[in-house]
Amino acid sequence: MLLLVQIGFFNITLWDVLDVLIVGYLLFQIYKLLRGSLAFSIFLGLVLVYCTWWLVTFLGMPLLSSILGQFISVGMIALLILFQPEVRRFLLLVGQGSFRARFKMLERFLKQGNTATSDEVKIANAHAINKAIQQMAKTKTGALMIFAPNTNLEGLYSSGVAIHADISTQLILSIFNKDSPLHDGALIIRKEKITMASCVLPVSENPKIPQKLGLRHRAAIGITEKTSTVSFIVSEETGHISYARNGQVILNLGEAKLLELLERAL
Repeated sequence: MLLLVQIGFFNITLWDVLDVLIVGYLLFQIYKLLRGSLAFSIFLGLVLVYCTWWLVTFLGMPLLSSILGQFISVGMIALLILFQPEVRRFLLLVGQGSFRARFKMLERFLKQGNTATSDEVKIANAHAINKAIQQMAKTKTGALMIFAPNTNLEGLYSSGVAIHADISTQLILSIFNKDSPLHDGALIIRKEKITMASCVLPVSENPKIPQKLGLRHRAAIGITEKTSTVSFIVSEETGHISYARNGQVILNLGEAKLLELLERAL
């Protein structure tokens, strides 16, 4: 039996409340995906056009209403064309989030016996990556590493060379060596393996990113805006180490903080 509450002339059921909460959550997720990007400005422009069309129709201005109505009539198609990358990001976020939530408990149960061994491997990998990053910072060797333990990045990067190798300090230093053909691009680490190298990533369009940050930092921020990954960056100009997550960046990491974030990322 549905819960029915009467407020004034309105009868509000439990489904009405749930409907409002779901719509509010979806709008909030859309805002998170679009904020700080050029697409957000386009979205506000479309909302303004719709509000103007509604107003001139209400006021009885047929000529202007007819002109604006041409834009409104193709609204859904225009949205899909203009926001194709954002729609794909939203569906990817929803799909990956639901699968992770659905199988999280099952995965923990199946891997319960291997927890100690897995933790030891992760700590060893974190120390190996930390050692490589510290050496690259001293020599001002530019580097970009993406950690995607539960995220499939296929389709979100272009080019790239498949590796699927165990994590080691020597391998990371070899990949980002300035004489290596793989140094110019991102390294992707997934499921305790180095899976790809020399990947070209989407660059963030957020206008709030400081001008002093170059394309390597913008690519690191851009991929974390679209996915639940984290990024570590070594600046080629200063040797400073940075960390990006959820479209935000932390600059000039110390060694202790870096190791803590690496262990968390793995």
